[in-house]
Amino acid sequence: MNSGNSYTIDDDLLLNLPEKPGVYLFKDNEGRVIYIGKAKNLRARVSQYVFRTDSRAMIGALMAMAVSVEIIIANSETEALILENLLIKARQPFFNVELKDDKTYPYLAITDEEFPRLIVTRQITKKMQFVRGPFTQVGLMNSLKSLLQVLYPLKYCNDRRPKGCINYQIGLCPGPCMGKITSEQYMKNLKSVIDVLQGKKWRELSGIIKEKIEASANALNFENAAKLRDLLLLLPEMQKRYSVEFSGSGVDDCLCFRQHGDVLFAAVARYADGKLIYLKSLNVNGEFPTLDIWIPVFLVSFYSALGNHLPERLNIFPNVVGAEQISTLLGKSFKKIGAVGGDIRRMLEANLEQSVKVYLSETGKTAKTLSILSEFLQTEVSSVCCIDISTLYGEYSVCGAVWWENGRFVRKKYKKFKIKTVSGVDDFGSLREVASRLLKHWQAGDFEKPSLLLIDGGAGQISSVDSILQGFLPIAGIIKDRKKIKGMELLLDKFGNELVLQDSIFALTLKSIRDESHRFSITYNRELRKNKLTSRLAEVRGVGLKRELALLERFGTLQKISEASVEELMQTSGITREIAENILESLKKEG
Repeated sequence: MNSGNSYTIDDDLLLNLPEKPGVYLFKDNEGRVIYIGKAKNLRARVSQYVFRTDSRAMIGALMAMAVSVEIIIANSETEALILENLLIKARQPFFNVELKDDKTYPYLAITDEEFPRLIVTRQITKKMQFVRGPFTQVGLMNSLKSLLQVLYPLKYCNDRRPKGCINYQIGLCPGPCMGKITSEQYMKNLKSVIDVLQGKKWRELSGIIKEKIEASANALNFENAAKLRDLLLLLPEMQKRYSVEFSGSGVDDCLCFRQHGDVLFAAVARYADGKLIYLKSLNVNGEFPTLDIWIPVFLVSFYSALGNHLPERLNIFPNVVGAEQISTLLGKSFKKIGAVGGDIRRMLEANLEQSVKVYLSETGKTAKTLSILSEFLQTEVSSVCCIDISTLYGEYSVCGAVWWENGRFVRKKYKKFKIKTVSGVDDFGSLREVASRLLKHWQAGDFEKPSLLLIDGGAGQISSVDSILQGFLPIAGIIKDRKKIKGMELLLDKFGNELVLQDSIFALTLKSIRDESHRFSITYNRELRKNKLTSRLAEVRGVGLKRELALLERFGTLQKISEASVEELMQTSGITREIAENILESLKKEG
């Protein structure tokens, strides 16, 4: 299954993002969420990170770590704000600092007791018989609560006091604990409050507020009139239901499906105690004619991949599969199996639509890329394995192998190799070792065989690999144009044929595959050498592990460091003029 709402941060990113409200989640190369934000316009907001037009100090560090962004489309900006808050609490991203505490947006709730109360709460419990919210405008929510208490009086406290509380004495509480109001009248007030919170009695309440606005204006109390006017504007919101949070307990999954030919698209939302904790858009290829056959297959595959972490309630649209069949397939008796409707369905369908749109766009690009590759290599190409060697001064040599198929990187097929038989800087020897190990696994059926093996290198690298594979599969390499035409690179096959990689979708796709293998191998190299670097630099006064690593990453070898000027060395983080002079003096003495 491929994710349809996660995007690699590349040149095509902004073209794929929708101009809709929602939440964006930046992820690092390990797939960890490092920052969550909300947007009125996802494309415009994410572009501020990509182009660094957001002036916050943390943006540079964030984007240096971020390799992908996941989006969730919401029904409104308010929903996006609420969802951002929920996800930050659940994920605790490194770069989010303001919303990591235990604060949440408040609700208006009716308690479950003999004489229920109207309260403000940030924590929903089973002791509440009705909950409405959350409210992002806390001041207006408090004004609404105060107005409801005046119009339809309910008690304030949960104590029984023979002489009544202060609220009763000043006329704000109807005094049910003292027998000052009948149970029938109290429940009538309670029903009126609940009706308002449910979006009913809107005209009645708005009429009352308008009368109070006019009375305040006539009394020249313009401040109070302004507050009442803002409260009047809040009432239409009372008629809305939010798809990202609702009153509930336990685990609910809501799934929405759409079929395009032999591809099934699914949007899956999971709610824990009424709070949306994740939403994924997925697509999977197959040959099933109708959704009533597709959906059961998807459910079994999806929940098996989750380790059978099944929800208590399952809601599906379209609801074309019987509840009994689903329970039998998944081996669980659910509390409820029903349909998805309302705003939740609207949100899921918006995410589905985005997933389909991007898939169809990417499929066209992928088809074109594969067509050009197949024509150039004179063989059918459907998948690409790209390998890249990474070493530091001939030590910690590794190879990263990435897998690209159907227009996407398939991370579960990535492979890592430590170079075991080659010493020093020997790119050709390292590639021969990796090719030999890959061939052994391919022949044994341990690894899936790709249609094409792509190398970050030219004729020498291709020849080294082909000497091992000997025609087992097609090989190609990407090299810098020897004619040094600015911005141009070449695709090269083992026979020396060249294809210029101009600024085209085909070229961008191949370069992105090459760049991903480069990133993957470097990351693995860094993992190995972390806290283990030792060189002559470590003996220089003022150079510790961090500065040693920074220098080697910038210049590559000690030789290049010794040939650099003081000013060039000072461009490395943490290197002062004094330290740069010490480095050059030390290296020249030993040279």
